[in-house]
Amino acid sequence: MKKAIVTGISGQDGAYLAKLLLSNNYKVFGIVRTNLKSFSNLEYLKINNEIEFVYCDLLNISEVEKTINDINPDEIYNLAAQSSVFQSYLQPITTFEFNTISVFNLIESIKKINPKIKLYQASSSEMFGRVKNLPINEESVIHPVSPYAISKVAAHYTCVNYRESYDMFISCGILFKK
Repeated sequence: MKKAIVTGISGQDGAYLAKLLLSNNYKVFGIVRTNLKSFSNLEYLKINNEIEFVYCDLLNISEVEKTINDINPDEIYNLAAQSSVFQSYLQPITTFEFNTISVFNLIESIKKINPKIKLYQASSSEMFGRVKNLPINEESVIHPVSPYAISKVAAHYTCVNYRESYDMFISCGILFKK
């Protein structure tokens, strides 16, 4: 049975991803913060009892390494982020710190423990900011216009750099709202 870690599992995308993974016979581990009390998205999908929750501070590389080492996953899906554009203006440093350092910690831990682990990083359409030409694709000009967008650009290019420098399996999904 394949094992997957999902960060940001309590959010809508994390919950639906967990449901998909479970339907494909994965053992799913959800990374949570100690202050997280609501699993309403998982409860709505009736899967909260099928997930093994693990506390891990993604800003603490020792905890990230221990978690990855203990679980020994095949895949990690990183959906965790401070994702509020509005909040990013109120707390730009905290937003940048979490949205970049957590990605570095995951990638460095994978590189050290098992470089064969596959990583999916949730990038964002916010990276493109002021768009002059439609449709947008991966070769469109990146012009972030918020602290959140800047942090997602940094995380995105961190993934690109590690993928190209260390031949790691790292995919970035750039999601758009319709």
